[in-house]
Amino acid sequence: MRRTAVSVLLALTMLGAAACGDEAAPQAVPSAAPASSAAADPVASLAFACEAADGLYATLNQQTQAHIQRGFAAEKRGDTATVAKELAALEPMFLAVSAKFGEAADRVDDAEVELALNDLADAASTAASFTTFAEFGAMQQLTVSAEFVLIRKCRYSGYKMVNLV
Repeated sequence: MRRTAVSVLLALTMLGAAACGDEAAPQAVPSAAPASSAAADPVASLAFACEAADGLYATLNQQTQAHIQRGFAAEKRGDTATVAKELAALEPMFLAVSAKFGEAADRVDDAEVELALNDLADAASTAASFTTFAEFGAMQQLTVSAEFVLIRKCRYSGYKMVNLV
């Protein structure tokens, strides 16, 4: 299954170099509140969760991937200064994404989706604390179950995922 955004990001770190073939243009981190939120309505709540997760995956754009590619290459060369610089550039992005996943989890009525969003928040928080690019190899194991839940639930609800497919 083709994955975009985080999964492509993870593949980049594991393989050291790859290209992303996203169909959608990267977006900014969405606000915690969607345009039409209805927290009491489980369908609307699920749509909110799908929209939030899909938007957060879009934040993992070409610039972020470039940081990872540069960091992975620098780590391979033994250039510790560049590794530190690239990790420092990624840390705030992963922390912001983690917080947004957590906010979305707090607003969803579906327990399985809430758990998936919290798992993704934890994975992003973990990535923010990495001290080497080799550690990014563990990301797929941290995210795959949650991603499958979101893909399944969002498709079932009729929401068309663009960035997490």
